[in-house]
Order: sequence, then C-alpha cells, then structure tokens
Amino acid sequence: MHNTELPKWQTTSSKYLVNDRWLKLRADTCVTPDGHTIEPWYVLEYPEWVNCVVVDESDDVILLRHYRHGVDTYVSEIIGGNMDPEDKSPQATIIKELREEIGYEGGELYQTGIAYANPSNQNNKLHTYLAVGGACTADKVKELGADFLVEKLPFKEFAHKVTDPAHDTLYQSLHLTSIFFALNFIRQPDTDSEIIARLRSLLV
Repeated sequence: MHNTELPKWQTTSSKYLVNDRWLKLRADTCVTPDGHTIEPWYVLEYPEWVNCVVVDESDDVILLRHYRHGVDTYVSEIIGGNMDPEDKSPQATIIKELREEIGYEGGELYQTGIAYANPSNQNNKLHTYLAVGGACTADKVKELGADFLVEKLPFKEFAHKVTDPAHDTLYQSLHLTSIFFALNFIRQPDTDSEIIARLRSLLV
C-alpha cells in the first residue's frame, strides 16, 4: 500500500509558540484516524540540512572540532549547514558551505543519501554528500558563533576509528548518518572514479 493511501492525522488548529530566524516551534491540535484528539503536538520547523564528508587530495578527511554550547564542549564534526531561502538546491548549499567554512574547492562531489532528521516532530530532511580530491585554497568566511578548529585525519584511520565501537570520539548523530552513507558509497564497486577506487582500497 502506498503512503498516500494510508490514513493520517488531521490538524484542526495550529499556532506558533516561537517563530524567529533560528527556531520555529509549532503547537498543533491533531485528530488521529480512530478519532482521538492529541494536543498539543509540538513540531519544530527547520530548513533542509546538508552535510558533507570531505577527503582532500592527500586522502585526509577534513574535520571541524566545533564548540557546541548544548553540551558545553568541543565536538568533532564534518562540514555542514542549512539551506538558506536563496539557495537553489542542497548541492548549491553544500558547495557554498565547503568554501565558506574550510575554503574547499575543486574535486568531485557526490550525493550519498537523504534522511529525515527526526520525523516525529521535525519537518526537514538531511541531504548528505561526499567531496573527494579537492583542496582548501579559497578564502574562508568567518561567521558569528563559528568557533572551531580545522583538523585532518588520514582516511584509513578515520574509517577505522568511526567504525570502532570502543573508540571514544563522539559524533553528532546526523553526522554519523552522513559518514556511514559516505562509506557505503565508497564501497560500491560500480562508482566510476579513480579517487573513489583508491579510497575503497584503503577500506580493505
């Protein structure tokens, strides 16, 4: 049965509790298919998000050690951001983010997957990419609150650590999703790229 044929909740009323640049929080009153009313059901509205695993021309993964106030510590991350209203596509957004955050340009860019961020109470999706073979040669853009250190890790070492349950590096969950999408993409034997083939050999 297709999703369009399945019964959905009906929203009978809705109001914004927070509605600003950074966060939109909506409270809905919903009626389930069996007639029960649920209120409030909170929905967080976000723009589409984009993440990218970057492997440069030296086969190093570029990571950001980014201060995150929610956990009050620095967290290892890949490059990512959210789509602005003027962005034409998720791919255009990640190209902009790569240039602005780390000055990355050149190389090959692949879309590796799409996932919901948290479909229970968020309305956006995550678009994941892999960039390989370029270099950080462009001017970066310093953004307010973007407090991070740029680090490099050899791809083989990175892949080993991120798949080792005993390793103590904690990643943001959606960044892990993006990383595993990228590793899965690299493992596919039909990708027509010398760079991808070289990275695949490092996973053996």
